[in-house]
Amino acid sequence: MLSVTSVAISEQSLQIPVMKSELVSEILLTDSTHRGERFIAPGLYGNVIYSSDGINWQQSNSPTQSLLTTVFFINDKEGWVGGHDTLILHTKDGGENWEIQYEDPITGGDIPKPILDIVFKDENNGYAIGAYGLMLTTSDGGKNWEEVDTTDGLYDLLESKDMEPEPNFNSMILYKDKLLIVGELGTILIFDDTAEGLDRWEILDSPYTGSFFGVKELSTGELFIYGLRGNLYRSSDGGQSWDKIETGTIANIFDCVEMADGTLVFAGASGTILRMHKRAMVTEKMPYPHFDSLMSMQIIRDGELLLFGSSGVKTISLR
Repeated sequence: MLSVTSVAISEQSLQIPVMKSELVSEILLTDSTHRGERFIAPGLYGNVIYSSDGINWQQSNSPTQSLLTTVFFINDKEGWVGGHDTLILHTKDGGENWEIQYEDPITGGDIPKPILDIVFKDENNGYAIGAYGLMLTTSDGGKNWEEVDTTDGLYDLLESKDMEPEPNFNSMILYKDKLLIVGELGTILIFDDTAEGLDRWEILDSPYTGSFFGVKELSTGELFIYGLRGNLYRSSDGGQSWDKIETGTIANIFDCVEMADGTLVFAGASGTILRMHKRAMVTEKMPYPHFDSLMSMQIIRDGELLLFGSSGVKTISLR
């Protein structure tokens, strides 16, 4: 059986509150979400910004200056942000104010493990994943986070398949009441928290031995995984087989959005923006006059996207 360890928040936090700046919408932003009428994005130096129109941005009150890497909201008020120092922040007011829910700068006396993605099934049950096989779970809205020992069984299972036994877990989605996790060196896993022991884990065959940075389920039920060196794959059978999509780029791909008409847009390093029409097997590169890395996207209006990345927030029209 996988062992689980409960870790409490340190009474003497090492975090230092964020510095106020009028330039926060122009620094590195690593992720984004859109809930209700508000866009929220975390990033460098512990900053979180929010906006109701995608044009005018405000800086949140954040208790850290650590790099923040991911954001997830369960509704328009309650959300979580993860980052370095195995740090998880929580908000109940739509991202205006954040408090520390969990931190472990040197995880269990080991090396630092940043949080790289957070997902909640509902207001109580959530998951956080990160570097070197890090996985945390909560059943009380994050008041208590417990570490899942992925070195107990999963390590040996991965090693037996000549895979990295402690891969970075980069991204996950809820998929058929389970977690679909993608990560370093071709890692694709299904995690089922209703099962016991090694039955919790299923290793899917990977079409590529490099790292995946994201996974997306479309409205059609199809799955897309994307990552290092422009690698992009589609599955129509729940990840049992994958078809390669030709991208014509070696730039890393970090995010994907599905437009109302089914068109897909992918964004990545070096100002890479790719568009793909429904059922196509090849993408087309869209003109973009900059070389900043694009980490995340949100649809702001029909045919218009917000881009979040190394130069902060920008807007692009797909027309």
